[in-house]
Amino acid sequence: MANYIFAREMARKVLKQYKIVNVPTDLQKICEGEGLEFIELDDPEAVDGMLMELEDGTRVAMVNKAKAYVRGRFTLAHELGHIFLRHDKRDFYDAELVREYGEDMPESAKPPWEQEADAFAAELLIPQEQLKKYQAELRNPEKLAGIFQVSRPAMAIAIANFFGSARDFK
Repeated sequence: MANYIFAREMARKVLKQYKIVNVPTDLQKICEGEGLEFIELDDPEAVDGMLMELEDGTRVAMVNKAKAYVRGRFTLAHELGHIFLRHDKRDFYDAELVREYGEDMPESAKPPWEQEADAFAAELLIPQEQLKKYQAELRNPEKLAGIFQVSRPAMAIAIANFFGSARDFK
């Protein structure tokens, strides 16, 4: 079973560790701090992003810039979640699940470690503490999505969580 509370708490610790107090969250700063090389792929047919460890031990975070910018940010935050949540790298990729669902796997079909990485990414990109500063804009998810540089659906979930009514990320 996924531990959403732990995942979100870990995201808050990372924000504090890297002294990130403004939005949009500076993912490059976190990658650099973790010694990750950052590579942008430009292939519409490839995955959204992934973490890799090269033979020499270099860790690489790859994001596909051919996909929507906000999707790339969420993907990178998700992959960082795997690192900070100390998920075993063998758990990162399940080829059978990817073949069955593709990249748009429903949350309920995802293994717990993927759900936790999603919860981590959501809190990293849309910290509840930052969302409080924008209470006047909560009825305008489109505007908030632009401010936080996330997708409108991700912002809608964050706003629902803010009011304690989301089902996906309890």
